[in-house]
Amino acid sequence: MTQGHPPAGWPPPGNADPRYAAAPPPAQPGPWGPPPAAPKSRRGLWIGLAAGALALALCAGTAVGVGLGLRGDDEEGPAPKAAAGANGVTVTNAELTALLDRHSKALAAKDLDGYLAAFDPARKELIAGQTQLFRNLGKLPLSVARYETIERQGRAGDAFGQGVTFQLDVSFVHQLDGFDLAPVTEWYRWTIVRTGKDAPIRVTAVTGAPAAGNGGSKTVHYPGPWDKWREIHVERTPHALLIADAARAGVAKRYAPAADVAVTNGLAVWRASGPPGPVPSGFVITLADGKDEMTSLYRIGTEKATEAGFSLGLVAAERKDGKDTIGGTRIVVDTSDRYFTRTGGDNDARMVLRHEVAHSLMTPRTDLTAVDAFSKLDEWVVEGFAEYIAFHGRPLGASERTAQARQVVRGGWNGTLPGNGEWDDPDRLSFHYWLGHAAMNHLAEKHGEVKLFRFVEAVYGGTPTDRAARDVLGVSLDEFQAGWAAYVRAQAR
Repeated sequence: MTQGHPPAGWPPPGNADPRYAAAPPPAQPGPWGPPPAAPKSRRGLWIGLAAGALALALCAGTAVGVGLGLRGDDEEGPAPKAAAGANGVTVTNAELTALLDRHSKALAAKDLDGYLAAFDPARKELIAGQTQLFRNLGKLPLSVARYETIERQGRAGDAFGQGVTFQLDVSFVHQLDGFDLAPVTEWYRWTIVRTGKDAPIRVTAVTGAPAAGNGGSKTVHYPGPWDKWREIHVERTPHALLIADAARAGVAKRYAPAADVAVTNGLAVWRASGPPGPVPSGFVITLADGKDEMTSLYRIGTEKATEAGFSLGLVAAERKDGKDTIGGTRIVVDTSDRYFTRTGGDNDARMVLRHEVAHSLMTPRTDLTAVDAFSKLDEWVVEGFAEYIAFHGRPLGASERTAQARQVVRGGWNGTLPGNGEWDDPDRLSFHYWLGHAAMNHLAEKHGEVKLFRFVEAVYGGTPTDRAARDVLGVSLDEFQAGWAAYVRAQAR
């Protein structure tokens, strides 16, 4: 499974866990078979996560999505002044701000006519799409929902009365009540048209807006399920908000209990032993049908998804103490994947959900300013922790990876923690996940779960792993590795 974070890469493709990737070839006996093709190394991703938030802020001008201002022609500059003559056509910043303000108020008031007033009524497909969006948003528990300007692309004034057409990047600032720690953003690109001096301002097209250095996605958290599906179904439990295509409402109802248990268990484990800090009371889980939907939800990926689920962190719309932070997470799972469709077995849908909940638990504790530190964020810590939470309270042998891993250890293993570069090896990828899982189990048994969680939090916070080992565990990383290697070999006997 995976864990994604904000830009550089904004939004990134997430960290796919191959355990929940495509099924092995049918000819292979048992649940294993050859491991699926490895996703790209997440070392580069982690570098991008931190750098991307900063790049996004610079791209936008100031804080992400809020108070960004317009960066097209200055409305006090020579072009708008010339356009303001007898025959000139111009669109001022004040007019655009007022347009978005009316749009926000219409959404809050559940006023469909007011919401559609910004759009060209002659564009029937556009009107239908925005009507669909309005109705879908009305099904969400939005405690914050407003539209803000990001930047303008193109000239907003013409001195010869020819009319103007330009693009306006708009941030949908929103917060799902009970699930997001702070308002987050989704970026749209509106095409703005004014055909004459006295003509109204109309939006003639809407799509997703990109961010600078957007890496693994062409857009910023677009399309959300509310954009993608004609009608969404929202299934709410005490600790989970499930979103699905309305045509698959039955699937959402089916998995709602498992999702709630996964979140409840994850939260209980963390609250019992985890350090103080922001912890959501629940998580948002979107149910995709196939890899194509997974690739597009909250992102338009440059590579097709192969995993059964991912967790994506969203940058908060406003900085906290001058720093970018994570405002919320979105979990997406593919309910057509074998871990949701097969019967029996230990690694079923609950394991997928628990793994992604573990990623989502840690994401808000990410230090987005620790750019250099993120290049050192070790995969074995990130994925090992997610596996530890997924199997919490169960022995290492409960993982279906264990049997194959024991064979690898017995066949001659070097006894070292897998470096990030080694995760590109498809023949050892599943083994590396198991090694990370074993590392977390060993850490908990030797140092206690409180120190385990403090160690993982320190790594997410940008502390190099070797220093985190010394500071939290009181041993060098070499000492930890030696004890862990002995533990791993004992598991293979």
